[in-house]
Amino acid sequence: MPEFKSKRYIYYVLTLFVCLLLIGSTFQLSKHQLLTSPKEIESNTAQKSLQKQTNYTFNSHWQPKKYDPPPPETLMAILNNVITEREKPSKLNLNSEAHEKKVLLMAVVNSGMIDYTLNWIESLRLTEQDDRFLVFAIDQGVVDELTSKGYGRHVTLIPSAWFHVPLASDMALWKSNDYRPITHAKSLVVERLLYLGITVWFTDVDIVFLSPFIRQTLLAQMAQRPNTHIIFSQEVDQRSVNSGFYMMKPSKITKQFMDQIIQEQDATESLTQQRVMNSVLRHMFPRDLTKSPYRLLDLLLFPNGNYYFKMRLPQKLGIQPLIVHANFLIGNKKKSALKKAGLWYI
Repeated sequence: MPEFKSKRYIYYVLTLFVCLLLIGSTFQLSKHQLLTSPKEIESNTAQKSLQKQTNYTFNSHWQPKKYDPPPPETLMAILNNVITEREKPSKLNLNSEAHEKKVLLMAVVNSGMIDYTLNWIESLRLTEQDDRFLVFAIDQGVVDELTSKGYGRHVTLIPSAWFHVPLASDMALWKSNDYRPITHAKSLVVERLLYLGITVWFTDVDIVFLSPFIRQTLLAQMAQRPNTHIIFSQEVDQRSVNSGFYMMKPSKITKQFMDQIIQEQDATESLTQQRVMNSVLRHMFPRDLTKSPYRLLDLLLFPNGNYYFKMRLPQKLGIQPLIVHANFLIGNKKKSALKKAGLWYI
């Protein structure tokens, strides 16, 4: 009888101990919920939901378009300025043969940006990269001005058949009614070049080149990861790309990417090319660095206007950038900032 009471006593003690443990864990959970703000809870819930619902729209069955060859004068200008890079055989496949890659350093410009174009060209000369580049002119004024300055070999008028809407020749302010069609023209020209088998090295002309090794840097980063098809400069740190400086291989992936961008630009009257490009990237490709076909350039070596002119991070850290992009500045503020930094050469 005393033995029975002893067992029952132990049972009661164990039950009480388990109950206390359960109450303690519940209290800790409630305490954690009280310390977590509603915004954090909402953000975490939204993030989990987004992870479950993400669907990528890259279509492996997509078929490339068929374009007629460009006019002879356009094709001649392209061929005269293409840079031939001979790629080495792959280390993963010793039996693979070396082959040539055609790279074109190019910009799309209207007469309103002629001063910036001349400054961009001068930065190419100072870094010994002015032997091969091509300016695609939106209007005849660009052709006439660059030809008068001795750059006739490096400029060609965009064929009228390539345009989807008429474009203005004046300097277009960011997000103005004239700005969006001009950025749309950039997409159209890049797409045509991809169909000519050209690796497009696109740059805005409010960019200043500061190093002679930029092309080699971009090509080396592409070669380091075989599934890299595009390399972008950044707009916002690790969150969005900048459409004013990138290198793009001529592949089915990039052709479909540009096709989607052009469709979206045709359908919108409010979004800029950059907004559309970022939207298409997010919906078409995974954000996984090992699987995504694009890479991002370091913001300290390829700084935008915010990093260089406002935050001055490269200067504070003693880093010499390879380029400087005078974006994040509107109108004459671009030129003023470049002059103040000693980057206005004309």
